Amino acid sequence: MPASKPRSSTATLIDRIADSWCARNRPESMNTDWGQSLLAYGLMKAVQATGNANAREYLRRWLTYHLGAGVHPNYFVGSWSIGLLYPDVVELFPEFRYPLEGVAQRIDRFIRHKAIRNGDGVLLHNVDLPHIYIDSIYYSAPILAKLGSTLRRDDWKPEALGQLREHLRILRDPATGLFIHCQENLSERRSEGAWGRGNGWVAMTCAELLPLLPGGSAERREISTILLEVLTRLLPYQTRGGLWRTILPDKTSYQETSASAMYLFAMLRGRQQGVLPATFDEAISRCQRGLRRYVTSDGKFEGTSEGTWPGTVEYYKSLACGEWWWGTGAYLLALAEEIESE
Repeated sequence: MPASKPRSSTATLIDRIADSWCARNRPESMNTDWGQSLLAYGLMKAVQATGNANAREYLRRWLTYHLGAGVHPNYFVGSWSIGLLYPDVVELFPEFRYPLEGVAQRIDRFIRHKAIRNGDGVLLHNVDLPHIYIDSIYYSAPILAKLGSTLRRDDWKPEALGQLREHLRILRDPATGLFIHCQENLSERRSEGAWGRGNGWVAMTCAELLPLLPGGSAERREISTILLEVLTRLLPYQTRGGLWRTILPDKTSYQETSASAMYLFAMLRGRQQGVLPATFDEAISRCQRGLRRYVTSDGKFEGTSEGTWPGTVEYYKSLACGEWWWGTGAYLLALAEEIESE
């Protein structure tokens, strides 16, 4: 009988973080908003990567609760975020196939026909915040693609790629070529600085779309070019500790783990998809080592900036850091991608 493959340190780390989260939190207390759904997505990838039993049971309870109570998309882009788990969640939990497909249909219809847009068709973030946010890219373009796969329809590309193009055009930071957090729709007042996590949403969006686009297609070439450009522009801002700062070019701003985990996920996916050259391997290794230092002895992933409004450079630098859903979710995604790359 052949010897079993030794368990990797990455798999052990995934289980440590997932087990810690599941032991300390009740799934019924976690909603389906943007941060919580990103965490659920990370836990799902942990199940796929290592078979983690605690994460599987946590997700089963989370789905049972919310599918029973009802998942209702609304005018806030974060309300669509459970769509990140598709189509994998349907295969992983076949007992929930019918309600999950119903949720997929509702979210898909809402984005296409009811979401708030400006006169140019650009998605706006929320009723209370009817502006153009960089976050909206991740919670629209990949979700449309994933729901398209679930619902067996391939007409998602014009809308998803059109939203990506327009958000990047409007929110580009002229000083760095990277991206800011927000531009108000009517006044065109803009937040300050190239925001670390905001550029993480861009990088992850491209990384999510790559495997869903046909090889050799014009759409795949376009997304590949965007991802390579963004990550190349980010490289000079990587710190000696392997991470990136919350305001990327500002050396007085702190290193931030959620953005760095997002970049790690995107770099690993980009290498796996043949988009990034081997020159990124050093940056990947430095980031892997740097992020591991933010996992505590009891399995918490810390160093993530709290929920963030658009603001000034000084405002971003003032935000507290700790353990947050979106940081842990993004890091689990990156660790699962590490296992895919092994």
